[in-house]
Amino acid sequence: MLQLIFSLLLVGCSLPSFAQQELIHPKARQNQMMVKSLQPYIQLNGQQIAQPSVALIAPENIESIKVLKDEHATNTFGDKAKDGAILIKSKPTVKLDNLQGIYTRFRIPADQQILRVVINNQLIKDTSLILANLDQVEKVEVVKQDATAPVRWSLNDEETFLHIIPKPQPKQ
Repeated sequence: MLQLIFSLLLVGCSLPSFAQQELIHPKARQNQMMVKSLQPYIQLNGQQIAQPSVALIAPENIESIKVLKDEHATNTFGDKAKDGAILIKSKPTVKLDNLQGIYTRFRIPADQQILRVVINNQLIKDTSLILANLDQVEKVEVVKQDATAPVRWSLNDEETFLHIIPKPQPKQ
């Protein structure tokens, strides 16, 4: 019985200390649980692009890929390449278009051109960084996000998005 009382007293005394530690260092604990996502700088034919738009060029249309790391990347592109840089060069016969070219090719009405853009289920924050081989786009459709999806594009379940869907790549 004495051992049980002593154990309860020990636990009772340590709880305030633990709680105080959480109050003093909540950021340190929060940072321990966060995994940093690397965001390399990506260029296609010398133009910066959004990461998901890389899916809008077929692998067989890529002539070369060069990867710069560490000081090589930051010396060339500055702080925006602190996580590295990927330089992609397409074959000379590949024609690339920006978002306006997608609007034109797929006859997107003006009222839909103001919608936020999603490619491969990823929200594109800066649509000026979209660069695509239009032959690789299967379709463009207006969608609402799936409320059960693990990643949300918006907190508004009623918001609509312009979803650019690339053609599936053949299995190799």
